[in-house]
Amino acid sequence: MPESTAIHFGSKLDAAVLDAISDIICGDDTDRFPKYRSSMYLTKLFSDAGINATHDGSTRKWWALSTLEQLQPSDTEKVILRLADLREYKGDLDNLKTAIKELNAALLMDGYRVGFLNNKPVIQFAAQVKIDDEIISTPSSSDVSPSEEDEFLQKQFSDEVKIGELNLDSVLTEYLQDRLEEAQNCPKGKVPLGTLFLLGSTLEGILLAIALKDQSKYMTAKLAPKDKSGVIYKIYDWKLSSLIDVSHELGLLNLDVKKFSHELRDFRNYIHPYHQMSQNFKPDQYTINISWQVFKAAFSQLKASTT
Repeated sequence: MPESTAIHFGSKLDAAVLDAISDIICGDDTDRFPKYRSSMYLTKLFSDAGINATHDGSTRKWWALSTLEQLQPSDTEKVILRLADLREYKGDLDNLKTAIKELNAALLMDGYRVGFLNNKPVIQFAAQVKIDDEIISTPSSSDVSPSEEDEFLQKQFSDEVKIGELNLDSVLTEYLQDRLEEAQNCPKGKVPLGTLFLLGSTLEGILLAIALKDQSKYMTAKLAPKDKSGVIYKIYDWKLSSLIDVSHELGLLNLDVKKFSHELRDFRNYIHPYHQMSQNFKPDQYTINISWQVFKAAFSQLKASTT
């Protein structure tokens, strides 16, 4: 168990920790972080933490990281504790939980964590990391095993994908087909990131269009995303993760495709270079093969379910 008392940073945090904290500050990856901060709100965050730092209009991530690197440990602590403050999220406990999860994942690299004493966030020592065989053998957050990947890759799906067969909006269909053809035209193994981004965004566009065609079913699904007051978000505001989960709930995607679609979603999120760097993600041909297989499988099942 971590120490139950508050402590303070005795030295500057490691560069990798600061990099991860700057990602949380900016909040660009809305699937991972609770709050996106524009230029004005970057300045406000530091101000609310008692730090005089005004965003100068430069790239937000670079600015946030550079600012953190220049702070003394005591001031870095203030920023982190503000990120863990319920007031920063206007009382939204779900957003606070997300923030704490991401902060503790980052701080663990230096042996720290955010805890609470008398409902106030404090810095504490993290519990000792224990690595066992079960954890080591877990390849990803989607709980997909290597054997499942091999079995999935062996399934046969048509290479011919015509978005028009889904009977979506005709104008949108043209744009989606253009994206797909661009992905198909990427030289094999030469444009791995571009291929991942094109496939992930095209899948998201397809699922959103299907959800808009049948809003009543999607809006009444058990897994439909809700705000803190329990009101279901409008379809246009749904994230890809929710579109995947509800499509599975409604029987449009099988369980294996749901799992692997979340992997493709994770790949797509590496569009943020600092996130890619922090995870040391370097896609190869195997990654591309998995992504194409996911897309073709999802298209096949959606086509069968909606036509």
